[in-house]
This record gives sequence, structure tokens and C-alpha cells, in this order.
Amino acid sequence: MISIALKMLIGNRASFIGVIFGIFLATLLISQQAAIFLGLLSRSYRMVTEISVPNIWVIDPGTQGEDLIRAMPKDYIKYVKSIPNIEWAVPINYLQLPLTTSSGIFKIAEVYAIDDEKLIEPPKLLEGNIQDLHRDGGIIVDFNSAEGILATILPDGTKIPLKLGDMLEINGHRAVIVGIGKTNPGFFPQPIIFTLNSQIQKFSGSSHIQYIAAKTRKGANVDKVLHQINSYSNVLGLTRDQMAWRMANHFLKTGILINFGISVALGLIIGFSITGQIFYIMTIHNLSYYALIKALGGTEKMILYMILTQAAVVGIIGYILGTGATLLWGYAIKNTTLAFEFPWQLLVFTGLFVLIICCFTVCLSVQKVFKLDPQILMMNL
Repeated sequence: MISIALKMLIGNRASFIGVIFGIFLATLLISQQAAIFLGLLSRSYRMVTEISVPNIWVIDPGTQGEDLIRAMPKDYIKYVKSIPNIEWAVPINYLQLPLTTSSGIFKIAEVYAIDDEKLIEPPKLLEGNIQDLHRDGGIIVDFNSAEGILATILPDGTKIPLKLGDMLEINGHRAVIVGIGKTNPGFFPQPIIFTLNSQIQKFSGSSHIQYIAAKTRKGANVDKVLHQINSYSNVLGLTRDQMAWRMANHFLKTGILINFGISVALGLIIGFSITGQIFYIMTIHNLSYYALIKALGGTEKMILYMILTQAAVVGIIGYILGTGATLLWGYAIKNTTLAFEFPWQLLVFTGLFVLIICCFTVCLSVQKVFKLDPQILMMNL
């Protein structure tokens, strides 16, 4: 009966391709939009993931994310260092400062500053030497920024990227490019700059700090350390995962989850409407065959297996094509600033939605066959 079900399915090529196309569109829309959403979400806490060595982050209780930071006095670093079982603690600064290139390009740059001595997890350098950050005005420019939004475009369309030794002006202060690095893009298309804490104080004119990254001693109870840090009401100590979730939760409050949720819902609607309708029509066209099977002693269970087989075949093919297209699109934008993240959990998430679509399709079609009176249809054969 399985072979008969497949012949009935493939026999009507137009319907067969139409059902697969419906599941393909639904899978593509759901998986692609979900991957873009996860990519954007990961950017909201990318600082925590890229600076992975610290296991404790200390912030002002008012700080929520990179777009809502309440600075702390620099003396707070002494308080954190004084906590027992803290191996080291360093300030991590983040500011948005005006930047001007020698060719006159003006942007608001995201400037990150790391500790002068420990140099905790600078960006991966493609050119230059990290020790050159100690030069007066030394900065590292992100590769995408140097090649893209900060590059000079001549009248003939020629693009001249920034290079080592080029001079910039940050908040009215001279800066020199000593390195070209590679980092994950931010949520907004802004230039990304790295420098030292001592240097960002010159650029901004402020000695306040935005974050304190700390590392506990080996074998220390992190919860107890956090309890001691949080005994001072002016600061909030968080684990690495808690810090990431705090920043992600702030990002989700913008309402972006609702927008992408609507896109996923549209994918379901497409799957229900196109796939369900075409599969139902295909079942109607095959009613005479189902009537013959029932007249020859076929049970409802047997017919259910046949329809389930048909739905499983088109579902698997459509799912593979849809997720494959999403992964190809993700590979194509791999080296661009577009957001995309496709973990294995997304395969399961998309597969569950395809399963729901297939179950709906089966339920819609099988009811018509179960209500079928074989005697009436056999008279018309």
C-alpha cells in the first residue's frame, strides 16, 4: 500500500510539486527569519561573548544594555579588587563618540576600551601589533568598518579603505590606526573602534567606567563572591550568563520579538493555506482510488498510513529544500555585516513547525476519505 500511496502522490506532478513548494516556502520563511532574529539577538550581548575570560561582570544597577549604560566612578574598581577570591578585575569601557576621517567622512563610532596592562581579549588582529595600542592615540579599527563605511569613495567609484598609519579624529582628538581587527558587527551599522582605557579617557574627557570585568580564583565559590559584591548597593555583580541574558532581555523589550514572531506566523499561514489546500485537492482527485481500496477490504488504518506516508514524503523534501536554501543564504552573507545565526536547535524548531503543517494537512484530507461511501463512488467508475 505504501508503493500505491507514492504512485498516487507522484502521479499528479503539478499537485506534488505544489505541496512541496508550499512547505518549502513555509520552511524558508520560518528558518530564515528565526536565524536573522537569533543573529540580531546575539549581537545585543556580543561584548560578553567576545570577552569570554571574565566570569563576573560588575555594572551599575541602572545599566541594561549597550544603549542604556549608567557609568560608574573609577574607584569602584578598587572595591571589586578588594573582594576575597577575586583574582583580578579590570575596567571595560564603551562609548559612542564622533569620528571623522581625513577625507571628511563623519560617523558616530562605537569605541571599546580594554585594560592597559592585561589587554584582556582584544579583537583578532588581521594587521598590526596589539602592543602598538600603547602609542599615543593608538586605535584598532574593525575590518568591516575600514573596508566599508569608513572607506573613501572616489568620484569614479573607486573605494579606498583605511590602512595602518591613517589618521582619524575622535571627539576632536587625534587618533592613529595601529591595527585592523576582526569582530562581530554591532546591531547598528556604526564603525567599531578599540583602544586602551587610558586613551578613551583622553577621547571622552571622562574618567568614569562602564563595566568591570573580573575573574575569580580557581576553586572559588562564584555565588559567594557575587553576594559580597552585591552587598554594596551601588553596584550589581552578575555571572557571564546572567550578564548576557540581562542585555538580551533589554533587547527583546524593544518589541523586535513580536515582529519576527509575526514573520513566523506568516510562514505557518503559508504552509496551512498552500500545502493544505493543494494536498486536499489532490486527495479529492484520488477519492476513486481510495474507494476502490475500501471496497477491496482496506481499513481506515491502512488509508491513514497511506496519507501519512504522502504527507511525510512532501514534508521531508520541502523541509530539506527550505533549510538548505536558508543555510546557503547564510553562507552567502557569511562575510558581510548582515545578522545570521543558525544553531542546531533551529533545525528542530523549524522541523516542529513543518510537522504541525503536515499534521494539519493530514487531518484535513483524511476526514474526507473516512466519510467516503465506496459503493457510491464505485458506481461512477
